[in-house]
Amino acid sequence: MVVASRLPVGRVEGREGGPQWRPSPGGLVAALEPVMREAGGAWIGWQGAAGVPPEPFDTGGMHLVCVGLSAAEVRDYYEGFCNATLWPLYHDVIVPPQFRRPWWQAYVEVNRRFARAAAGQAAVGATVWVHDYQLQLVPGMLREQRSDVRIGYFAHIPFPGYGIFAQLPWRRQVVEGLLGADLLGFQRRSDTRNFLRACRRAAGLATRGSLVRVPHSAHGDGGHAAGPRSQPRRQAAGGFAGGRVAGAAAVPISNATAALG
Repeated sequence: MVVASRLPVGRVEGREGGPQWRPSPGGLVAALEPVMREAGGAWIGWQGAAGVPPEPFDTGGMHLVCVGLSAAEVRDYYEGFCNATLWPLYHDVIVPPQFRRPWWQAYVEVNRRFARAAAGQAAVGATVWVHDYQLQLVPGMLREQRSDVRIGYFAHIPFPGYGIFAQLPWRRQVVEGLLGADLLGFQRRSDTRNFLRACRRAAGLATRGSLVRVPHSAHGDGGHAAGPRSQPRRQAAGGFAGGRVAGAAAVPISNATAALG
């Protein structure tokens, strides 16, 4: 199962007035759609417009489940926290990121909705692959609901150095949300190193090489919507016992080159 902010298809109006679905542009779809078409499975995402989502449907060998967003959520979650907070922060661009609590609250609520959809669709023991910065809380929220599934996460954009990431008031919640995954993939080794440092600095967790020791309490306190803590929870010295282990690795995304011929 893939969980991404957008579906691999976009809705257009047909000649006779009925809706039609066409493949969406973008690198994520180009990379994942061939894999999903061959392997089968479900794809959970947003249709790209505010309103009531359509019922789940099948196309191209995939089962598509649409998560709906209201106009206010498009404004606060998508245009606000995703595009005006996380995007400039993670890319360290000239335009400074904006930090607004209503945007964060919308981000939490939308991530929770995606996690509920994934929990309801995933088969027992399924592999769920969550994608990109729009859904960083989904791994942790999903693990709270479905401890039986295997969860992966892939970041399609850079993960910033801690001096930049520390600007985010909700950095601990983001790190703990990501650590709901069993394996986290990044485009570059520097992104992996930055994330591991954030685990130590923002969440007070022990790391060893590319592994992070995650206490069970990290995904059982329901604290995603809480304000930032002034001090991260610190594991005891040598605290690599107990809990579970999450891994982080640089695994650059590729494309199905055979389809280009």
